[in-house]
Amino acid sequence: MNYPLISEYIEAFKSAEDNFEELSYLRPVQGDDGLPVMTGGNFAEVFKMKDVKTGKFYAIKCFTKEQKGRAEAYRQISEELKDVSSPYLVSIRYLEKELFVDTDQTIETEFPVLLMDWVEGKTLDKYLRENLDDKYALEMLAYRFSQLAQWLIPQPFAHGDLKPDNILVREDGTLVLVDYDGMYVPAMKGQKARELGSPDFRHPLRTETDFDEHIDDFSIALILLSLKAISFNSHYLEEYGASDRLLIGYSELNDLKDSRFLKDIIPSGNNIVDRYAFLFSMVYYEKRLPSQLFNYISCSKPLSFIPYTIGKHLYSLYDTANKKILPLQYKFIDFLDPTFKVSSSCIISNEYCGYKNAAIISCMRDLNNIQWYKQVQVLGKIKKRFIVKDSLDRYGIVDDSNNILLEFAYQEIKSIEVEEDVYLICKKGKYYGVLNKELKIIIPCILLELKDYSWLKLITYKNEQGSSFAMDLTNLNECKLPNLYNRISDYKEGILTFEIAEEQYRFFNLEKGCYINSFIYQKISEEEKIIINNSFVLCRRNNTNILVSIDGEEYPIEFEGNLSQYGETVIGISPIEIKFIGKFGYEETRSNYEVYVYNKNILKNKFVYKDSYCYRENFELINENTIWVWHYGKWARTGDCINLNGEHVSWPNSSNSRKENNVNNEESHLITLVREKYLNSTYISNYDKLEIDQCCFFEIKDLGEVAYVSYHWWNGSCDYEDYQEEDIRIGYADENMCYWSKDCMINQK
Repeated sequence: MNYPLISEYIEAFKSAEDNFEELSYLRPVQGDDGLPVMTGGNFAEVFKMKDVKTGKFYAIKCFTKEQKGRAEAYRQISEELKDVSSPYLVSIRYLEKELFVDTDQTIETEFPVLLMDWVEGKTLDKYLRENLDDKYALEMLAYRFSQLAQWLIPQPFAHGDLKPDNILVREDGTLVLVDYDGMYVPAMKGQKARELGSPDFRHPLRTETDFDEHIDDFSIALILLSLKAISFNSHYLEEYGASDRLLIGYSELNDLKDSRFLKDIIPSGNNIVDRYAFLFSMVYYEKRLPSQLFNYISCSKPLSFIPYTIGKHLYSLYDTANKKILPLQYKFIDFLDPTFKVSSSCIISNEYCGYKNAAIISCMRDLNNIQWYKQVQVLGKIKKRFIVKDSLDRYGIVDDSNNILLEFAYQEIKSIEVEEDVYLICKKGKYYGVLNKELKIIIPCILLELKDYSWLKLITYKNEQGSSFAMDLTNLNECKLPNLYNRISDYKEGILTFEIAEEQYRFFNLEKGCYINSFIYQKISEEEKIIINNSFVLCRRNNTNILVSIDGEEYPIEFEGNLSQYGETVIGISPIEIKFIGKFGYEETRSNYEVYVYNKNILKNKFVYKDSYCYRENFELINENTIWVWHYGKWARTGDCINLNGEHVSWPNSSNSRKENNVNNEESHLITLVREKYLNSTYISNYDKLEIDQCCFFEIKDLGEVAYVSYHWWNGSCDYEDYQEEDIRIGYADENMCYWSKDCMINQK
């Protein structure tokens, strides 16, 4: 099939409202020359379009050459990507016979187009060459590409033509993939590739039969190595690169021994560059990335500066790009994320050890115009958003680049963390409102007397008429509450526990808006609380132990000793004192214990627990089948697990109860260097001894360009007068210098 000329497409776009079938609401965007804004490729031309209804920009791809199987391929690609939500991809939609074009090239008049979101940005190649003098920008580009690679490689699909021209850098520096003509998706398994990609970025042995989810592996390894090496030394691009490629070209890929870059530079002296060179070599010989090397892709987020101690509680910043200490002094500096996996921002303050009179610094340009806040509070577990108070005592929310996410219009903002979600209680005037973690309004500021029961994942409030309401923050269900109660004692399984008077409780179903029954209950003992446990609660009524279901059903338990409950399983404990003559000839007492096992109020089993030589023991159900027995001895307390027959068992899920960090036994160069060079100080005199001592905790992590040191010391004394504890927690070192953001070590060079 022949396709129109570019000039014929341009003419068709001039009357887009008449020539498009479904997309008649789009109009071409014109450049300064009066022509449509467009970019070209081997098989197509892409036009920038604007939706006249919404103002949103789109890209329309019009094809200029035939490509076998294109229509079916794009239908399969669209189907695969429609449920994939990622900032690295643009949405696509293939429309057959969408555009009418009056053309002399063929008798056809209706042609297919590909509708995509328009991405405003520069190609990776152009961005790279424009920022060769900005080391931080180059390092961020390599870091962001490593993030993209970690996302793309595990996907069941592949781009198919991964090269700098098909990667756009948005204005905020984030990356996005474009041009999906060569993409592979699982529905194409067994097919041949429609194109092989650019020779400078594809494996030299790739053929049309090499068409699966691994076809990007080689391109990723090559680009990753090039970007990281250029960020290490920008002159590499001029010396070893060319206008249409990065550091290794097509002719060199046929035989790596011909690569000047690899021969001259590797080993480079930079452990990340050398690691990527090894990764590239492995992919070169394997034609795909071995799964055991996947973790080699990651690299740490670059630092534009590092906290530097210049005196007792006096700090400055070390400029990593220009390798100098800045002429600044602060009383407090703290990185929000010491590992830089989420954020490399830090808090600076003119007050010792606090987030008051503080500023958020994310890059060097922030220091030229510091935005000071009276108070800064991290919002949620991901340390990239902050509740801040300005000079006028107004609260708002900003991100780690000081962009305002929520206007400064509130007298108070308080965050509530509920499992993985975060909610915000905002006060404006005398009224309260609730926002979710996306800062969307759940309840506008119309609430009075809001109370925070965040530990119960609950809030209560009143309306203008004085009626009380409660909201479950896990599902945002709300319900009107009865007027007569002192306080809320507990909330689980959708049931509120009201203390209606001193030591008197009722249970209220929030979803149904009513009490579960008409009875009033007491605690089973002064020490224990009333706690709903797996849809049941153990309490007392009329001096009788009662197991109550959240449906209001009662199960009286005829037992006078101590009880423990989990779900509908209840155990009763009755001690049996035994007198015996001890090893010193004196009469001593120990206890055996009769354990009664109930299902609801039906006795199912009874056994005697004998393994006790302690002063006192406590029996607690930790699930419906396991009892945890605490032994209170003379100097300590220990414990065992038994089942409902009295037999010793291991702790439930003991194999998964504690997952150890996946630590590489072969220590990295930086960690070894930090131990040898920087740990010889008056504060840390003998690392090997401290590591063995359980009273001291010391950890070093290799973050790529720098190593992170965490150290906590306790002298081990149980006497209050002799007890000393010090937390020395954030320090950094690289191959040339040791930097510290706490007063823990003397500067060393």
